[in-house]
Amino acid sequence: MSQIPVTQAPSLLPVLYPAASAPVGRGGNTYIYEAIHTARGAAVSTSTQEVHLYEHFGVQPVRTIKYHSDKVTQIRVREESLMSSSRDGQIAIWDLRQASSAPSLVFKSDDAILSFDLSADSSVLVGGTQLNSDYAAKIQFWDPRAAGGPVKVFEDSHSDDVTQIHCNPNAPKQFLSGSTDGLLCTFDLAQHDEDDALQFVANTGASVSQCGYFGPDAQFVYVQSDMETLQLWTTEATQLADFGDVRELGQGDVTIDYIVKCKYDPGSQRLYMIAGNNGGEVHLLHVGVESMEYIQKLALGNAGIVRGFDWDLSDGWAVAGCEGGKLAWWSKLEQMASSIVTPTSAGPRRPGPNSRRFTPY
Repeated sequence: MSQIPVTQAPSLLPVLYPAASAPVGRGGNTYIYEAIHTARGAAVSTSTQEVHLYEHFGVQPVRTIKYHSDKVTQIRVREESLMSSSRDGQIAIWDLRQASSAPSLVFKSDDAILSFDLSADSSVLVGGTQLNSDYAAKIQFWDPRAAGGPVKVFEDSHSDDVTQIHCNPNAPKQFLSGSTDGLLCTFDLAQHDEDDALQFVANTGASVSQCGYFGPDAQFVYVQSDMETLQLWTTEATQLADFGDVRELGQGDVTIDYIVKCKYDPGSQRLYMIAGNNGGEVHLLHVGVESMEYIQKLALGNAGIVRGFDWDLSDGWAVAGCEGGKLAWWSKLEQMASSIVTPTSAGPRRPGPNSRRFTPY
């Protein structure tokens, strides 16, 4: 494959300056798996099966939620609700307006849940499972109004772990799934039978680690693999671009070792790729159909692989969480850099349970 051109475009985003950083947990042995922005700040999932809630630029959690008995595989926030899935076969929902540590709703599965999403109209909860001992990888559906087991199950669309579920933000009956089997599937829940609901199937040729909708009408899909490749597709399974191994895009003093995630900004209608390297740097790039534009670098120091990254471009801030247990904030306000708060970790970091990059679940 020919080299994808990468040009410089630093003006596409406001310059982000370090604002605050802190270790998460005690003793430096807590790994961060995901960091997402909330209306009040950020939510962070960790290797201790906990979810920590932070205010903007906070270095101490304002709330810690401990419920799951196995690894928290995904967290999401919808308005005032925090949702989490786990290998323990549960999806739990908390009302963040309530002080109770107990979830307000719990949805159960007989299998480890790796991914989930709530439809745009909150009418259906969709979850993807790990391949079980019966060699079944399931997409399960729950009624969000009633806790308990699934009301419907699809079992034939995927042959391996269902690593990604995303509901279409503009069409409540549509969702997509991605799997270790390399398939990207789009569904229409207006159809009740699995064969009828399955609309399009794209064979990406690599294990899908992350995917998601983008575009003003959510008409496109980006697909990342655990081999650090990136592809762009339409929701009707037409491939638009194949960037190949993004590690080959590094040039000059820019080294890329892995993709953290992709983020779509509805305001600018641009898709961004957040990439990292083993030296503790995060690189922000704009993704086009035939090229990429390099924007800026964020440095974290010796913090380990970045697992979680999110931002709010309208307010001009970003947050990242690392395997080394470090939480870091950036702001477009340069004056915040002069008041960085960095508490001292309680001890050296020991190798954790997921020190290898290619074991996201």
